[in-house]
Order: sequence, then structure tokens, then C-alpha cells
Amino acid sequence: MKLIFKTDPNIAAETALIFTHPQEPEIKQQIETAIQMNEKTITALTALNNRNIQLPIRTILIVESEERMCNLRLKTGELYLYPKRLKYAEADFINNGFIRINNQTIVNIKEVKQFAPTTNARIEITLSDGSTYFISRHYIKNFRRALS
Repeated sequence: MKLIFKTDPNIAAETALIFTHPQEPEIKQQIETAIQMNEKTITALTALNNRNIQLPIRTILIVESEERMCNLRLKTGELYLYPKRLKYAEADFINNGFIRINNQTIVNIKEVKQFAPTTNARIEITLSDGSTYFISRHYIKNFRRALS
């Protein structure tokens, strides 16, 4: 197998374009498997039976603080518990496309569909599932930096 890497400024950031020969479907399968194996996962708890489950981090929509734990809400609407306080959980999520928007919430920046300014120097964001949240004044700089 021969690998050729090229960069193209015309494609979107965080996008990779991979070409394979149509007569070599096993190579395509090997590449897909390698990428999926390299995907970051976290260990969460199911609330019903208190069992651990591995979740791909890209499937998480929002992380919300709840006493000494966090709620993880997936894009599908499922809820799981994350056994850390939000200030410690932030380190696990912040380098994977998540941003803190207030004292109780961390969101997946890729799932923000629209945002608009509101009163008291805050910004209201709408996520892909239609839910809305407010970015407090303290976290607006981080939000703007993440968008650029």
C-alpha cells in the first residue's frame, strides 16, 4: 500500500479526503477501522443499573454539572452520568471540541447551530437538538476564540 499526503486549503478544517482504488475494498476497511480505534472515548455510568459504558466523545452534545457529578447528554437524547465534578471534567473535554459556556455547562462547539446577543452582554446559543443555553460574560472570549 502506498500513502500520499497532500494538503488543500479549499476543504473545510478538520476534514480529510481519502481516495482508495475500487478494486481494493479491504484497504478502505482497514483505514476506517484504524480511525475508529483511535477515536477518544470516555467512561460514563448508566443511571439505571450503575454500569460503566464507553462513549465516543464526538457523540456527546452537552455536559452539565449536577452536585458532585456531571450529566452527559448525547446527540440522541440519552443521558449518562460522568463521575467527576465539572471543573475536573472540563480538562477531559476542552481539548476535544468542547467549550465551557457558564458555571454549570460545557457544550460541543461543533453542535452550535446559531447564536445571538442578548441583554446583559450574554449570548444565547441554539444547539443541533434545538435546546438553547446562555453564554455568560465571563466565557464569551473563549467562545469567540473557538469560532475563529
